Amino acid sequence: MPSKTQSILLGAAIGTVLGLVQLFLASNGGTAGQYLSSAVCCLTAVFGAGGAVWHYTSTHRLTIPAGTGATMGSAALVLGAVVSGAIGWLLQLVGVVPSDEVLLERARQQALKQNPNLEPEQLDQIMQFTETMSGPLGMVAGIVVMALLGAIVGAIAASVFKKGAVADGLDAV
Repeated sequence: MPSKTQSILLGAAIGTVLGLVQLFLASNGGTAGQYLSSAVCCLTAVFGAGGAVWHYTSTHRLTIPAGTGATMGSAALVLGAVVSGAIGWLLQLVGVVPSDEVLLERARQQALKQNPNLEPEQLDQIMQFTETMSGPLGMVAGIVVMALLGAIVGAIAASVFKKGAVADGLDAV
């Protein structure tokens, strides 16, 4: 079976670009940007993982098993998440994207605006969770979520994008 690398890299590139769009919307778009950012997350899964499978099946005129599609989709989204996360971190360092401290203060203000009757202890818990998820644990959680979404979308895409002969799917990526 032909190599899947090029297709996975294409899916990862799509995931990276959409991940950066998501970052800019979430960090600079206010409340509306945060909602749009959530929608872009879904598009990232569909176009990144689905795009990798579509490219592979279309380029090589193959039908692949759902498991192969899941592996390809997961690999594409995980790679895209890691690359966009690294680029996002660099953009923070050079000041293109607000720092974590600025984003945490915005989150604090938004929590108080949406829930003016929050007790100080409740606000502290919200902020501790937000701070935890903006660090390395949040990156790991994001990668796990993207791996799961990529596997689901990749398996579905393998069923949708059937082309030609059935491949056995047993070789390495």
